Amino acid sequence: MPLKQLNHYKVNLHILSPVHIGTGEELDPFSFIIRDNQLYLIDLVRWMEEYPEKDSLYTMMDSDDFAQLRTFIAESFDLESAITCSIPIDSNKLINTYQRAIQEKDPRNQVLVDPMTRNEVTMEAYIPGSSIKGAIRTAIANRFVQSAGVTSKDSDRGKYNVKLFGLIKSDPLRWIKLKDVSLEKFGTVIVEAREYSMNPYKGITPKGHVEVAGSLCQTGQPVVYPLHFSMASFELHGKTVDLSFLVNLLYRFYVPKYEEEYTKFYQSERASEIQQAIIPMNKAIAAMKTNEALIRIGHFSHVECVTLDKVRNPRTRKGKNGKPLPWGTTRTLANGIYPFGWAKLEFCDLDSKSRSESEWSFTKAEKEIPGRERGKSKSQVVEHGKKLPSIESLESLKEKWKK
Repeated sequence: MPLKQLNHYKVNLHILSPVHIGTGEELDPFSFIIRDNQLYLIDLVRWMEEYPEKDSLYTMMDSDDFAQLRTFIAESFDLESAITCSIPIDSNKLINTYQRAIQEKDPRNQVLVDPMTRNEVTMEAYIPGSSIKGAIRTAIANRFVQSAGVTSKDSDRGKYNVKLFGLIKSDPLRWIKLKDVSLEKFGTVIVEAREYSMNPYKGITPKGHVEVAGSLCQTGQPVVYPLHFSMASFELHGKTVDLSFLVNLLYRFYVPKYEEEYTKFYQSERASEIQQAIIPMNKAIAAMKTNEALIRIGHFSHVECVTLDKVRNPRTRKGKNGKPLPWGTTRTLANGIYPFGWAKLEFCDLDSKSRSESEWSFTKAEKEIPGRERGKSKSQVVEHGKKLPSIESLESLKEKWKK
C-alpha cells in the first residue's frame, strides 16, 4: 500500500474531569515525603550521599526496620537539591495516614500512591498519545461492528480486531498519529479513588490514592492543552474515514455513554454532591460545537467506554453462588465526587457550529444546576469549582526547610 501524506491539524485537548494514566507500579515508600500538603518525589541516593551524619545513617540502614527508616528519612530530609518534583495533595486522608505512619512507625501502613506516567528526565507528568488514540480506536471499532460482522461470539480480541481493522501490517489506524501531552501547564494533583455503587444501601469503598491531571471540574476553569494530531483519510468497510467523519463518530459513541452514566448513577437524591461537582462538565459537553467530540481516557474509564456496544460481554469474577457478578454496577470517583477520564477534543481546523438541541438529551436545568440543587444562584455554583493548590517551584522551598 503506498504511503500517504499525513495532514497536521490544530487540536486542543480539554481535560473535563480527573484523568489518571498510571505506570502500573505504586510509589516506593522511600521515594517520597509529604509536607505542607505536598508530596515531594526525592532522589534518596543523592540525599544519602550528602547526609552529614553518615554513622547514624548507616546504622539505621543496617537495621532492616522499614518503618523506622521511613520515619528517619521523613524527619531528617532537608536537601532541597534532592527534590525531583512536587505534587499537590487534595486528600486529607492521605496526609493524615502519612503523618500517622511516620509518628507510629507502623510497617503495616505503606501509604501507597499510584503516580501518573512521567518523563524520567524532566519529571513532568504526561498523558500518552497512545491512551488518546486507544479511546479513538474504540469509537471507530464500535462504528463498524456490524459492517465487519463482529458478534458476541468473537470473544478473542485478536479475531475481532482482524475483522475490524485487518492484519497488523495493514491496520488503517496507522494513519492517525498523536504525540504525548505534557501536563506542565496545569499540573497534577493526588486524590483518593472511591467506588460508588448504584445500590443505595452500599457505602463508598476506598480504592487508594492516585495522581491525576487537573481538570475543569476541580478548578472551575478550562484546562486545555495543545495536542499534536496528524491524520490521513482512509477507507474502512466501505466508508471514508476523514477528520469530519472521525469527530462525528467520537461524539456519537461517547456522549450517550456520559448521559447513560449520569442517568444510572448520578441522578438520584443521594448523588447531589456529585451533581454539583460535575456542573462545569455538564455545561461544557452540552455546549460542544460540531468541531468538538467527547472522549474518555485513562484508568477507571469503565467497561461501557472500553468495549463495543452490540457485542459487549465483559468477563467478571464469580460470586459466592459461582455465577459471574453483574457488570456496570459501580463507578470509581475521584474524592468520591468526580468521574474519571472525561475529556474533549477540539479540532480547530473544522467549522465550528452549534449542535442541534436534540443531540443532548439533558434539560437546561440539568446542564446548569442538576437535581434538587437547581435553586442555587450562579455564584453559589461557581464555588464548587475548587482551585487546585499551586505547584511550587523548587527554589521557593528553601524557607520552608528552615522552619
